[in-house]
Amino acid sequence: MGTSTESLEFELLPYKHTPKKELPTAGLKGEVGHFGSVTVERCPLHRPLAKGMDTARLSGPAFPETVFRGKRRSGQPSLFKAELTLDGRNAELRFNAKALKRDDRVLHIAYDGREYVYSSEGLGKANVLQREGVRISVALGRQIPPADLARAGTATGPVDAVDLAIAIVLEEVDTDVLTLTGAALSSPFALMQHFSDRAD
Repeated sequence: MGTSTESLEFELLPYKHTPKKELPTAGLKGEVGHFGSVTVERCPLHRPLAKGMDTARLSGPAFPETVFRGKRRSGQPSLFKAELTLDGRNAELRFNAKALKRDDRVLHIAYDGREYVYSSEGLGKANVLQREGVRISVALGRQIPPADLARAGTATGPVDAVDLAIAIVLEEVDTDVLTLTGAALSSPFALMQHFSDRAD
């Protein structure tokens, strides 16, 4: 698995695919430097058989297959009841939903001996994945007609495909609760989740 030691910039474009006889998919796709093509897809439809869960799946020739699963919120998987796997191996996720300071409202990810911290700089601002010596920032980019936005990514340090896969798959996850504003807007949802979880 290659690494990139220089600063790497990339763009992810939104897409929708609506075949006639299959479930529709939506997500992001793009070229990530010498790592090549990457696609993140999810099904935008609510599926009752999924029991309120939703999945975002990342694939690309140079990337580990990466799957994020969580309670569906705003048409995406969320950090509630979340699971992350890379090439079928689980990552450990830790998140303090009750933290009051922004610096404490981060997602901790442990995978294959690595410790990551994923944070948001605010609603509509960049999301940042960091481990020792590596930083990947993904922010809203240029407007894509009629009403969508690309994502603009920057990676620094000895970045590899695992780092990029985690940062990119999280772009199709509802991570608003990582900000205090998002947490306040999410609180009615969190209350409903509490009662639905007790009913499961």
